[in-house]
Amino acid sequence: METSDKSCDICHRMNSVELATSRCIDCCDDLCENCAKAHPANRLSMEHCVLSLNDVEKADTGSQMVGFCEKHTDRKLEVYCFDHEQACCLMCATTEHRKCDEVENVEECAKQSGDVEVEKLKGLLENLKQECADDTAVIFKNEENFGVQVGDVHAHIRSIKESVMRFLNEKETEFIEQLTDMQNEKNTGFSVKVEMLNDFQANIDLDVEKLKNYDGRNEVSLFLEMKQIEKNYKSLRENLQTVRAGYKRVDMKLEDANFLTHILLEQNPFGKLMVEETVEKSKPDLLNSELVLTNVLAKSGCRMTDVEAIGDDQVLAVCDNHNRLHLFSTSGNLAAVGKLSGKPWAMTKTDQETSVAVTIRSPQSSIEIVNVKVDKSPTVSTTKIINLSFKPNGIVCDNGTLIISSTDGLLRHIDTSGNILNTVSVTKGYVYGLCLQSRRIIYSHHTDNGKVYAMYNDKLGSQEFTFEHDKLSYPLGVSYDLHGNMYIVGCSTNNVLQLNSDGVFVREILCKDRDEAVTNPMGIRVAVMGSVPRLLLTCQNEIRVYNFDSY
Repeated sequence: METSDKSCDICHRMNSVELATSRCIDCCDDLCENCAKAHPANRLSMEHCVLSLNDVEKADTGSQMVGFCEKHTDRKLEVYCFDHEQACCLMCATTEHRKCDEVENVEECAKQSGDVEVEKLKGLLENLKQECADDTAVIFKNEENFGVQVGDVHAHIRSIKESVMRFLNEKETEFIEQLTDMQNEKNTGFSVKVEMLNDFQANIDLDVEKLKNYDGRNEVSLFLEMKQIEKNYKSLRENLQTVRAGYKRVDMKLEDANFLTHILLEQNPFGKLMVEETVEKSKPDLLNSELVLTNVLAKSGCRMTDVEAIGDDQVLAVCDNHNRLHLFSTSGNLAAVGKLSGKPWAMTKTDQETSVAVTIRSPQSSIEIVNVKVDKSPTVSTTKIINLSFKPNGIVCDNGTLIISSTDGLLRHIDTSGNILNTVSVTKGYVYGLCLQSRRIIYSHHTDNGKVYAMYNDKLGSQEFTFEHDKLSYPLGVSYDLHGNMYIVGCSTNNVLQLNSDGVFVREILCKDRDEAVTNPMGIRVAVMGSVPRLLLTCQNEIRVYNFDSY
């Protein structure tokens, strides 16, 4: 029988050392050969299962061992305390855990934990393992990005050096050319003066030669010659004085030659290296977040067809049976009311954060531009009306222009003067909900089993996907969150469906079956308010404000 490096637990308790050859599955003791033979003879252990160490490894019985209490080592684990998440013996349960709310028999708990619970726990562990792998990938990506940034800084330093050297070389060439030109110009002036002085000396030499050769001449001739030389002398003296008067000493010096000194003496001439570390907050998974109702904003007698978030804590809604705009604070107070020129349906924020464009369907089809003032004295006032030749429904702002859905199955792109820039036919009949997410236009059609479409916003161009669902009827409102996930309102089915960014159905996130107040929903908006994404939903005369529980 094979032995191991393990010692016999029973011999060890008797201050002896023997190598273990077997194990008792019930006692969890490693046994030597003698103790293994004696084990079945003991009345308390006669029914225990003793296996050789080889058989133990082959049988993988470790998962079947219940184990013993840490405090009372002679007693098996009999109960599980859910309050402390700890298994213990019955004695511990009656002493240390007697005040705990949930203490259950281990065997009873084991019977209730079937394959489903095992698979659920396996799933949780696999998800946790995947999260670790994802985090590892993020760290490696961060390391890779940092390496790229270091390379970019290195390249930038080389570029600065090359630019400085190129600049200095170019300036050196210009400087030397300028210096040479100045030298040549001054040298020309020097040469002219030297030539004049040489001429003076030549004339003086001639007169001196004449005086040297006066012998043999008569006195009259010598007198006249001397007077002429004196005259020449005076003229030369005057000319020399004139030359001297125009002569200036020329010195060369270099001004501002120390303009590079501060750079050359600077310890960090290329700048100071800074490494910023930012704690990256993980993006909450809104596809797995539940909605939590935080407030209900209501105006009796109103039918609110659309809603919009204004700033961090203001909510604007259109009422189509009173032709009004209602501005609420998220705390529930009605802050302001604005009168509209006709029956509204939908609205969108313009490029200005506190300005909205509202579609008016009757009596005159138009777009009404409304300014929303949200300071100490909130007001809602119309600033412009754009008359239309068609009946509008949904509306979104697209970089200063507007995209409008209508009752004739068309999407029109117009400017702020009402000029139609582009038109595309998308369905037959009413187009209601409309939103613009990046390059994607999402719109809904209430007939034809209530479909939702997405198209790329390349001049209202190519179709991307079509969505329909047996739980969706009469889709009036569409919106999207900060991750590109979509939210579709079913007015007849009394629900809100959630789609991922690829347009694939995820779940029914709100419905009347779970909340009676979700009745005939119409307008929806998922918007970040005060750094927190919120879902705003109009249900008849109410605006229901939800938070995602992952925030």
